[in-house]
Amino acid sequence: MLISHGLTERQRAVVATIRMRLTRVQALAYLKGEGFPMSNATLGRIKSWLRKNELKRLHYIAAVGFESQHLARIDNCEHIEQLMWQNYHLCKDPYEKVRILKEIKELQPYISSYYEATKEVIKPSAGQTNTGLSEDNSNPIPEIE
Repeated sequence: MLISHGLTERQRAVVATIRMRLTRVQALAYLKGEGFPMSNATLGRIKSWLRKNELKRLHYIAAVGFESQHLARIDNCEHIEQLMWQNYHLCKDPYEKVRILKEIKELQPYISSYYEATKEVIKPSAGQTNTGLSEDNSNPIPEIE
């Protein structure tokens, strides 16, 4: 099954062993525990494939993954804010309400920076056609309910 960054779950598990700087023995034990048992040779082939395809993975992230991740982070921040407001309205303790309001206030710069960065994300690169979105905000995107 393909997931983020163009890797399968098994390949992502191998990447995790690389990031954790595990020895071969440790990596094989970790992978077995994660539900990906494999031989030493298979681990070597996957690691080799990952090394050979580093540039392709970077291009994939730049072309597809970056926009998806950017939008997911905006959605997450907005969802978190919505849940905070729900908790604020349910809360009876005035001290807790103030704490929740402070947390909402601290979330605002993140949301603003993501919106600002969105201008750069949606700028068409050379060779791309205009998406129809204008920068003057005279035709905003409708809210999805």
